[in-house]
Amino acid sequence: MIISMTPSETAIAQVLAVMRNTNARHNNVTDKQVSKQSPIEIDRDGVLSEMAFGKAFNLYPDLAVKSTRSGVDLVGKNGNRIDVKSTRYKAGRLIIHIDKPLDEVDIYALAIVDGDNVDLVGYIKATDAMKKENIKDLGYGDVYVIEQNALIKFKDAP
Repeated sequence: MIISMTPSETAIAQVLAVMRNTNARHNNVTDKQVSKQSPIEIDRDGVLSEMAFGKAFNLYPDLAVKSTRSGVDLVGKNGNRIDVKSTRYKAGRLIIHIDKPLDEVDIYALAIVDGDNVDLVGYIKATDAMKKENIKDLGYGDVYVIEQNALIKFKDAP
């Protein structure tokens, strides 16, 4: 499901990314990004993906600029706590940091960012994602890795 973001939405994502990154570094929040991409680009893709998810399912993402350890990006209409993970790789996988508490989020969603377009690939329940058999080391330490074919395709909002 590809969501096209407007230039204004993309600009908002960029501003929020810079603000969030600056605030996090100022408050000594550890950067747990698993990529060689710049932290601002990763944050911009993350904010854009959260906004695209909200746009697709008529939900409002948490756009606050605050230091938080919570991974909840949006709350679904049925109360599910959703964390949207983003990547720029077409064959990208949904990656969850190993020390993430199981009870923090209900649903993880994968978004692939290509410029101003966001492909909402699918989602998985946290209880299905955070299993021992999904733990891999991609060169940055152990993480949960979920392949795209293991994700539930979007039909309705999770």
